[in-house]
Amino acid sequence: MIKVFCGDMNLSETLLSGQCFRVCELENGSFDVILSDRVINVFQNGNYLLVDSNNYDDLENVVINYFDLNRNYSEIIDNLKLNNPDFSDVLDNCSSYRILRQDPLEMLFSYIISQNNNVKRIMGSIELFCKLYGNVVNFRDKEYYLFPTYDRIIGLELKDLQLLKTGFRDKYILSAIEFLNCNKDFVVVINNMSTSDALNYLMQIKGVGMKVASCILLFGFARFDVFPIDTWVIKFVKNFYGFDGNVLQIKVFLEKKFDKNVGLCIQYMFHYNRNIKEHILLDNLSK
Repeated sequence: MIKVFCGDMNLSETLLSGQCFRVCELENGSFDVILSDRVINVFQNGNYLLVDSNNYDDLENVVINYFDLNRNYSEIIDNLKLNNPDFSDVLDNCSSYRILRQDPLEMLFSYIISQNNNVKRIMGSIELFCKLYGNVVNFRDKEYYLFPTYDRIIGLELKDLQLLKTGFRDKYILSAIEFLNCNKDFVVVINNMSTSDALNYLMQIKGVGMKVASCILLFGFARFDVFPIDTWVIKFVKNFYGFDGNVLQIKVFLEKKFDKNVGLCIQYMFHYNRNIKEHILLDNLSK
């Protein structure tokens, strides 16, 4: 087991925020997380993460990268509060939440599967995808399945994808596979693109619109300047700011407010709305 400094990050808030589909909370308060090449068990003890794994190769750096621990979130939040004092309460209550740096290939397929879907079915389809076509890992007397590698994925056909029972999404997954066959170095290509170009590049894939492409870039490439606009975002902006506009107007409004960190702020809004606001209300009622 290794010990990794995590500062004021909240492990539970980060892993259970909805951005990660392959995490399991255990009875002892630790989490099993399936990464692209290994499984980790992670437990938070104060400002440190205690991490065990089936693969200790460069484990500390893997953990630091995955949890985005080298990014100065405190500085980002201070700057956001300076320019957006009306958003300070959200920022104060979400300061321990991090954006995970997940595997781009996994995010590509995970967010295609997520379209018009619920979390339970998304997680079930991804797990089945891994069980059918990924490599098995034995860790702590349990079997885990890694996400399929590029070489395994590009050989899959529609009949293979239909086993996942994703409905209309199987054709979108097939389109992503066809895209990968022509764009093996898509990670490098995107990393060298502007965000606008990267969005258009991903939207070449059938079924990938602005929302899915934004999720792929945010969670797979740490592009904080992209954000998906859902109905809940529209509702939050209306209730919080009194701004009642269409999707394009809301996009422009949020970009002006939060600039290059708009994606992060959208995640904070979601986290605050789902997990924090109710607790604050209950705390106030109990006083």
